[in-house]
Amino acid sequence: NRTELEWLGYQKDDVIGRDFRDFVSPETRAGLDSAFRDFIEGHEGSVECELLCHDGERLPVAIEATVQITENGYQYTRAIVFDLTERKRIEQLLIQQSMTDPLTGLGNRRYLKTQADMDMARARRTGHPLSLIMVDLDHFKRINDAYGHDNGDRVLQAFSDTARQQFREEDVLCRIGGEEFAVLLRETTSEQAMKIAERVREAIHNHPVCLGESTLIDYTASFGVTSVDPDESSLTPAIKRADSALYEAKAEGRDQVVTYVAERIENIQT
Repeated sequence: NRTELEWLGYQKDDVIGRDFRDFVSPETRAGLDSAFRDFIEGHEGSVECELLCHDGERLPVAIEATVQITENGYQYTRAIVFDLTERKRIEQLLIQQSMTDPLTGLGNRRYLKTQADMDMARARRTGHPLSLIMVDLDHFKRINDAYGHDNGDRVLQAFSDTARQQFREEDVLCRIGGEEFAVLLRETTSEQAMKIAERVREAIHNHPVCLGESTLIDYTASFGVTSVDPDESSLTPAIKRADSALYEAKAEGRDQVVTYVAERIENIQT
């Protein structure tokens, strides 16, 4: 009909004589075929799929259909097609919001878990190393007490900005609570992760937080590093190992990188 022609960018001569399935994306065509078989058995139903636009874009739609069947068998299908573009946009926005820390714009704990599940599966297939860095800002309560929580938030944002510049785009940097952060590093050994963590530690020293023309907040952070075993059931054991190294960094005076390797904790910066 005219509406669908406008949606997809076709002229009627482009579509007359062609099967409707020709305009369904290959990835969703099997689902449409399966739903149609169900329609015939139940005489009605609905399905979501993607339609192929003339310009190469894809249009998400929902199809609600009723099937006319008589004693002579299948006669015709009557369908209503709904454009789901706005609904899909809102759904994607809600998913993004549920996995994003609103203060820093980084991923949150849920996002870290989701990415870890995928990255650990990839590491099992490829054999590539995977590492984890846990980060905790030192004496953060003192910053909040001395400068107020609003300025404490500015420190968290400043750390996030500095860390983004030091890590690669493909690294997964998340704020997982309070002043605690986690970084999942793909195709990175724990030795490489130690060097990266040290680079971030030094960058923090070079980027104090400016609260005005005459006020600077100098802050530091402690780092715990470990390798991730992709055969483990989740990221939780790696988090515990990295936390152990992080606690060691705190106990040894903070502002340093400590790694956990094969039941041995090594300190590379004091």
